[in-house]
Amino acid sequence: AQCSLKWNANASLPFGIDRHRPCPYGTSLRVFDVTIPNYMDNHIVKWMCVFWGVVPFGVVFFGLLDAILKSVKLRGIGTREMSFLTFIGVMVGLNEVVFKAIWHEPRPEKSCQYSCGTPSGHAVMSIGFFTLMFLDAAYRVKPSVPLDIHSARDYVKAMDSLAFGRSNTFFGWTLKEWLVADVRAWATIIPLSAAHTINQFDFVCYSIWWAALLLPVPLSRVVLNDHFPNQVFLGSLIGFLEAGLYFCAIRRGLLPRLNPLLGKRLFHVFVHDFPLPLYEAISKCYMLLARAEGELGEGDTALLDRGRQSSRKLLQELVTLHAELGWYVRQFDPRRACGCLMYDEDKVVARREMKRLRHLQDKVAAQLEHVDCYVLESLGWSDDTESVNADCGCAGDDEDSLSADSALE
Repeated sequence: AQCSLKWNANASLPFGIDRHRPCPYGTSLRVFDVTIPNYMDNHIVKWMCVFWGVVPFGVVFFGLLDAILKSVKLRGIGTREMSFLTFIGVMVGLNEVVFKAIWHEPRPEKSCQYSCGTPSGHAVMSIGFFTLMFLDAAYRVKPSVPLDIHSARDYVKAMDSLAFGRSNTFFGWTLKEWLVADVRAWATIIPLSAAHTINQFDFVCYSIWWAALLLPVPLSRVVLNDHFPNQVFLGSLIGFLEAGLYFCAIRRGLLPRLNPLLGKRLFHVFVHDFPLPLYEAISKCYMLLARAEGELGEGDTALLDRGRQSSRKLLQELVTLHAELGWYVRQFDPRRACGCLMYDEDKVVARREMKRLRHLQDKVAAQLEHVDCYVLESLGWSDDTESVNADCGCAGDDEDSLSADSALE
């Protein structure tokens, strides 16, 4: 939708706009819908506002770049990257095609843009991006502190060995750790966490980084005379609501159903790389184990293969859960991590989580050990998964697990 202003109005031309008439108030960056006002010399605030006006389009560019790089790495389009691009498409499409056509309100007189001003597209994108980032990251926070005596012993032992050289700290963090926190914050080039779980300090740095980039954008549009305050406010409100609804649809609707397919190809085009937080996978495991005990009665797993529909459904969930936990175990493999971007306690946390996940895998396997091998295979138990039935002829090989443990040590 396009709206004319006094300086470019011409009723005899399409849309009533004279596009060849120069703007008397400044220069237009058409690609970014940003006006650079006249008399910008040494006006640092306005130049910063021009930068913030470009930021939402930079996020879109890096979203496309991230999708391309990840598709080369995975040999398929990642579902995390695709979900972010879909959010951009839905948000921009609704704003430009629907909302601006409904309000059809012009911009301030000193703007050098042709499109209508209500609601502000920059405000929609920036607040939408930040809201989606904040909600997703908040759901992934898990404090990296020991919560039981066994974890505490491992933590104390490991940190005592690292105590030398940590005397020069600021708020308990070394210079390296402060630098690592900053790098880890902006290394995710789109406002959607690439990690399945983040600690509390990463969350703070990550939020501050994206807040500094995205939250000043709406105000910058008013400073540059590209929007009225009410247009910016309405755009911010729409972006907030769209991001909240989209997050609920993805977080509560799709991700729980797709999590058992982590690392697998979908529709021959996509590769699922958008996991639920680790603590949710662990909680799901305990819930299924509790259900198995309740249905089977003190571990009477032989009932599982007698054809009861509810038991077969539970059996299917246990089989897929075992593979799901295996995906999380592989994420803690130190061979997948960059040592220069790890905190001192990261190895302790990784070792602790790997131990817990393998213990849970063993518990799931124990529920399946009496089930007929052919029943397991019919439900998707593959030969490359650790066997729970020696008669199947697929006894597991723990070489990868041992190598990972030794690397962590």
